[in-house]
Amino acid sequence: MNAVNGVGRRVFLQGSGGLFIAFSLFGRAEAAEAPQKIGTVHAPPPADRLYAWLAVHPDNTATLFTGKVDVGTGTETALAQIAAEELDFPVDRLGVVMGNTAETVNQGPSYGSRTIRYAGPQIRQAAAAGRAALLDLAARHFGTKADALTVKDGVVSVKGAPGKTVTYGKLVDGKRLDMKIGASGTSFGMKVAPQAKPKNPADYTVVGRSVPRKDIPGKILADFTYIQDVRVPGMLHGRVVRPYGVHAKLESVDVSAVKDIPGFVQLVRRDNFLGVVCETEWGAIQAAAKLGSVLHPKGPDAYPAKWSKWDGLPPMDRIWDVVRDAPGKTTMVANRGSVDNAMATAAKTLKATYQTPFQMHGSIGPSCAVADVNKERAIFWSGTQMPHEARRDMAKLLGMKPDQIELRWFEAAGAYGRNGLEHAVADAALMSQAVGRPVRVQWMRWDEHGWEPKGPPIAQDLEAAIDAKGNVTAWRHRMWIPTFLDTTLIAAELIGRPDLVGSVGHGLPAITYAYQFENAEVSSHGDGKVALRTAWLRSPAQYETTFAMESFIDELAAATGQDPLDFRLKHLKDPRAIDVLKAAAKQYGWKPRPARGRSPQGGKPVTGRGIAWVNRDDSRVATIADVTVDPQSGTIRVERVVVAHDCGLVVNPDGIRNQVEGNVIQSISRTLHEEVTFDRSHVTSRDWVGYPILRFSEVPDSIEVVIVNNDPKYPMHGAGEPATCPTAAVISNAVYDAVGIRLRELPFRPDRVKAALGRA
Repeated sequence: MNAVNGVGRRVFLQGSGGLFIAFSLFGRAEAAEAPQKIGTVHAPPPADRLYAWLAVHPDNTATLFTGKVDVGTGTETALAQIAAEELDFPVDRLGVVMGNTAETVNQGPSYGSRTIRYAGPQIRQAAAAGRAALLDLAARHFGTKADALTVKDGVVSVKGAPGKTVTYGKLVDGKRLDMKIGASGTSFGMKVAPQAKPKNPADYTVVGRSVPRKDIPGKILADFTYIQDVRVPGMLHGRVVRPYGVHAKLESVDVSAVKDIPGFVQLVRRDNFLGVVCETEWGAIQAAAKLGSVLHPKGPDAYPAKWSKWDGLPPMDRIWDVVRDAPGKTTMVANRGSVDNAMATAAKTLKATYQTPFQMHGSIGPSCAVADVNKERAIFWSGTQMPHEARRDMAKLLGMKPDQIELRWFEAAGAYGRNGLEHAVADAALMSQAVGRPVRVQWMRWDEHGWEPKGPPIAQDLEAAIDAKGNVTAWRHRMWIPTFLDTTLIAAELIGRPDLVGSVGHGLPAITYAYQFENAEVSSHGDGKVALRTAWLRSPAQYETTFAMESFIDELAAATGQDPLDFRLKHLKDPRAIDVLKAAAKQYGWKPRPARGRSPQGGKPVTGRGIAWVNRDDSRVATIADVTVDPQSGTIRVERVVVAHDCGLVVNPDGIRNQVEGNVIQSISRTLHEEVTFDRSHVTSRDWVGYPILRFSEVPDSIEVVIVNNDPKYPMHGAGEPATCPTAAVISNAVYDAVGIRLRELPFRPDRVKAALGRA
């Protein structure tokens, strides 16, 4: 465990007059060995100044500053490639500072596959402006015009005079790049350096090339500093004592029960928020367990912290009724023709219902944060995906101004949405404010599984009409989707101020109606809270809705005896969708035939193939998979996966493949294993036994990735989510092809498979 380097941009400048680089370019763990300096806080730099984006150092290294963060997706390297391309600078000499609010511009949260899509163009423009500014400096240095110069690897030369060279570092000479470059708007919509002229994509030499990720060596060598490794001088350790029932009230607590624990410092109580602070982490763990562990093995009445009885969760087997009855509005996604008339005259109609449960983010590394709060200022160390937004929220929680708050970002375990990271920040904030010293909070496994916001359960009804020639003449798709935009903080709710931070908003799912049916009605119902706290989970709602849509399309193809690929192509007009389907089929070696839908013979394992596709936020993905179904055990094994991925211009092809492989593996886990369980009081799947995830032995033998339409005419789009979406449908369709059963409820655990086989 290491302490954190506290040398900030402004501290460095005060001491040397030079330009600051936040960590060693070749080993970030070195930056964690010096004591953390905790003092004055600073507001984010102005977006219209070049130094807010770039710094050049005397040794001809450079730093890119970005408000985006890397949660394991490789965006640090990709953004560095974009900047290095425009600067004509070696990417391996370009460091990246991410997310520190005192040093970076607010470019919006890092979620929704929006980092490259939105921050990429901003950084491209800033770097192009930087190159122009550096060439102006070089022109003055040589007494010539900027167009008489050329640049390679950060070295400027006079054309036709190879002996006349100067490095960027020599030109800057330790000064700050204080040029105005222009910026307007905020966050995702920010326009940066609009007058700058970036390169023609035809001239790219860095963008589009597979570059080794900057973070991997440190992670492989175990010297990478995660948020869990952060240590601050004088730091205490805190734990929150959770209610037994989700919304139970704290009636009393006997502090004498924990005073004899070595290193005990203080009990922190504010309304229903109950925390313990100790000198050591083990002391905090012991104190929390003694007051009333959420597991309550002796029953809730046997502990010194007494909570009111609360059993307001619905019976788990009634959750679908609750989802359908939840309050909210209806949003039409598509509405054309007359579905009812087409249904009345159809040669055949089909109906199906699909259901997907509460699922959790399942971060193997638990949420962690450190807070140092006093009356004048507050500093946080966090792995949040939204550092600038967390800074704003902590100001509200603590009753302070944003300019009194600074957040220093360190990478955490993969979040894939809004898990418990911001909630851990709030826990640490309240306890540090109470004790007046830095407090570190690391959630326990039962905190993470029990209290992190979940992906909501979704119910979907589909209906279609088919004519005598096997064409779809009508399509109706109704979705019941609770909100996944609950941005309120648990700690704020516990102190009696649920309205203080965030809100429960309308989260219209990212549903793209892509098939060109003459009569179509697609609607989304709801947005209210249902049972448990919910939030974004990787590709929120579209993973689930793609499961229903692409499985039902397969049902229609099977009902008309048509090849699943041909059936899709017949009903599509989107050329990019057609391209990814054809590319996946070519890589796979697809042979046209209807799905077999065979009954297993003799209980022997049977293989099948499935296909599905999605348009997620203007990225197209088609997936084909082979599965083996064992009728005796009910287990499904995914053997081979082929993914054709079109996210427009690709910055780092190897990074795209990394992302697609991760998407596929995680979504196989969600499809085969993951379901949150609960009783009337709380979540019961509070460990990896109750909430199993995919094991290494279950990872497919082959995941093949084909990059499609990697063309500058298509804008850069994200790869962090899209390949998640087709997986459940692909597996469901492959299972039907193998053994003739339709699986319409996730996850596809062995007991469900065997039950479906028994009904077949």
